[in-house]
Amino acid sequence: MTLRLPLCAGALLLLASPAFAADHVLDIDNRVGKFETFYAHATAKPLDADARFKLWQTEDGLAAVPPGPDGDKMARKLLDDAWSRYPALVPKLPALENAAEDTARAMFAKDNDILGAANDPIHTRLILYVGQFDNNAFTVPPMDGKPATSLMPVENITLKIALAHELTHSIELQLVSVKNSFGAPVGETMFLEGLAMRTSQRAVPGLPDAAYTSMPNEPDWMPNCVAKKDAVLKDIVPDLDKSGHEIAMKYTFGQGNNGMQREAYCAAWFVMGRLLDRGKTLPELARIPEDKMVDTIRAAMLR
Repeated sequence: MTLRLPLCAGALLLLASPAFAADHVLDIDNRVGKFETFYAHATAKPLDADARFKLWQTEDGLAAVPPGPDGDKMARKLLDDAWSRYPALVPKLPALENAAEDTARAMFAKDNDILGAANDPIHTRLILYVGQFDNNAFTVPPMDGKPATSLMPVENITLKIALAHELTHSIELQLVSVKNSFGAPVGETMFLEGLAMRTSQRAVPGLPDAAYTSMPNEPDWMPNCVAKKDAVLKDIVPDLDKSGHEIAMKYTFGQGNNGMQREAYCAAWFVMGRLLDRGKTLPELARIPEDKMVDTIRAAMLR
């Protein structure tokens, strides 16, 4: 998922593979310690839910939610729902963060190879943090002098696939200088998410389709997507050029025209698969300019 959220500075671990160009770099910014500090303070004395959320906003504040008031409400609910699960998670954090760093290095190399980007100047920042058990992650474009940045919760139950997905976003955002983020035209969102899902399928092969569609907590989601495929594809076409916060919420977090969550992902899975079946390659698709993404999706849907 691609979003635009403010990011604060943190310590960086610089990683580069000798198989890639010298300016081909992954920076890992491990924020797990920030959560551990917040959790220690939040449990040192009793806090009500309001005070706990304010402390979280000050000392941690990372969640895979859209910007603005809607995102704040979602983050508050996510934290409240997750709170009772943290005591069991905290002792596991050292092992989880180490595994996430190792997996990130492997997936960064694999994604760049799949997308044919080994010789391109790619500088990606990865922030590892403790999330709220929603298994969601997100990526923001380069901005304000900062590189493309992916954010990944270390407790993600599909960590390898999720890292392959988000690092695909970070690479593509640089290959074609994508400027839009949350609120981009629906067709552009479909293009970006479809490419990330299909690249993660190539990076971590052999699993059921449902594993690659960003809904690991919803076992009925993929069967519903398959059952409603024709209706979802038909009904999303009039909205391909529409942009803005409201339409983005409808298709990426809320319910679409057919009552499914994340209908943009459902449509994107099939449309990107159609493009690949017609002979397009992932490296070729990853270099389609931003202003051609909606038309590429529309053409694939209407032929």
